[in-house]
Amino acid sequence: MKKISTLLILLMMLISISSLSLADEAGENNEEEQEDIDSETEKEIEIMNNSLGAEIRLLQLEKALLRNILKGEMAVQVLIGLEYNTADLESILSDMKILLEEVRTANASSNESVQIFISLKNESRNLTTQFRETIKELLDDETLREIRLRIREMVSEQVQNLNKYIRNRIRQFNFNQLYRLYGIVGEASSSFVNDYFNGTLSLNETKLQLCKIINQMTKEKRFQIFSEIKSENLRRQIHAHDYLEHMGDKGKQKGNGKGQH
Repeated sequence: MKKISTLLILLMMLISISSLSLADEAGENNEEEQEDIDSETEKEIEIMNNSLGAEIRLLQLEKALLRNILKGEMAVQVLIGLEYNTADLESILSDMKILLEEVRTANASSNESVQIFISLKNESRNLTTQFRETIKELLDDETLREIRLRIREMVSEQVQNLNKYIRNRIRQFNFNQLYRLYGIVGEASSSFVNDYFNGTLSLNETKLQLCKIINQMTKEKRFQIFSEIKSENLRRQIHAHDYLEHMGDKGKQKGNGKGQH
């Protein structure tokens, strides 16, 4: 029973912290068509209950949009060399650049940061889809594959620098999360949490250290910790789900009114 309890606590800690560490890759997924309000977005906004979490999501959106713009610009240059008319593609890229500035200037501390993020993400997705569909109308599959291969080899210093900054902000967020867990555990020493922040201990190693401490506690204390972590995660998930449902209801109400542009 002791072993099972510890594994459950570790699982809840993984849910609490690791999802953010992996979110940098998930936040770039613009290749698949999804509904505007979907499980991916719901997962993303779970951490947006504070300004740092909101900042991270906006930065990840900025990186995804920047990458798509840079890829689009390279594709346009290839098409110009092949003497294609790229006016429509350049128009979409222009809209994407305007949107990029909106993402960069979005206020992560605003009470409306979640709504702002969802709106900007949906617009980014729509523009990316428009670009992809427009270029498909111009080229055959073989030429598209050749262009994609050339674009895949592209390395952007802007994206690399932004990626480093995002990793640093994620480290700060996870550090805060670890300290909250540390507060629940209630141990006297937090040196390993500081070691994580300084980069001398990995996130997984830090969580294992916490689990070792928890494993030495009484069954009642372990159950209390498990319950508190579970409740916090559940509250965050319910809040994100309810927020998206509320936004969906508002969208339906607007749709029943005057025409939208």
